[in-house]
Amino acid sequence: MRDDPERNFDLAELAEFCGLPLRTLRGFVERQLLLPSAGAGARFGFRAVGQARVLAELWREGWAPARIQRALRLARTVVPDHEAALTGLQASIGQRRLVVRTPDGRLVEPNGQLWFDFANGHGAGDRLPQLRSPQDWFAAGVDAEAAGRFDDAIRAYEHALPAATADVHFNLGNCYFTQRQRTAACRQFEAAIQLAPDFAEAWNNLGIARGALGERRAAIDALHQALRLVPHYADAHYNLAEALAVTGDIEGARRHWRAYLTYDPNSRWADQVRKRLLNHGG
Repeated sequence: MRDDPERNFDLAELAEFCGLPLRTLRGFVERQLLLPSAGAGARFGFRAVGQARVLAELWREGWAPARIQRALRLARTVVPDHEAALTGLQASIGQRRLVVRTPDGRLVEPNGQLWFDFANGHGAGDRLPQLRSPQDWFAAGVDAEAAGRFDDAIRAYEHALPAATADVHFNLGNCYFTQRQRTAACRQFEAAIQLAPDFAEAWNNLGIARGALGERRAAIDALHQALRLVPHYADAHYNLAEALAVTGDIEGARRHWRAYLTYDPNSRWADQVRKRLLNHGG
């Protein structure tokens, strides 16, 4: 078939080209990770095929759409162009830190730290020796959290706070919550949101933490905001349904339980949600 630079593809064709489930690809579009052609409605040009394949590669390496969205936001502080920043994120695969390959071949962290890429005449993911930076502490916190050493993770993330990134506050809030420090968790989720108002996961977790403190209205407001940002966010639908049920708004709860089953029908919570609907006439 002849390459036509003016040809546009629909989402189903794009999913076939890059080998992604249509639902996953639609989620990338909703998060504006994949942009349709200008004036073409929900259709995509040849450039979008390359972007979709990069997204597919990151997704297959275990990067959730929310992680890609946050990483791309940081990458664009180094490479403002959407497509170039997305392509540059491939350099982060297998690395413990976020790094972006710029169009001129350099490897750069979002804080401006240059990596020395000896394998390409610049370094191989190793950096020159230096004092432990907030980014190093953040990486140590991620490792400790993954290992279930939450006290160590909290100390590491607290050392990383001078970096003042939304991810630092978000991860620290999660660890505080795990250690039942609910108020401290709320403060960190709020700090993450202040830095990244479109951070839907932080709004969701803020809703959970506020609910644990008995702040029901504030919890519901936070969860509604998470869904305004990402309408297909299954966990936020579940959490909002539970919060509404506690307040006696059963009709609202049923609506969000049903939405949860629409977006995540095969999860380990799905049967529980179906029982909730049966018990509440849903």
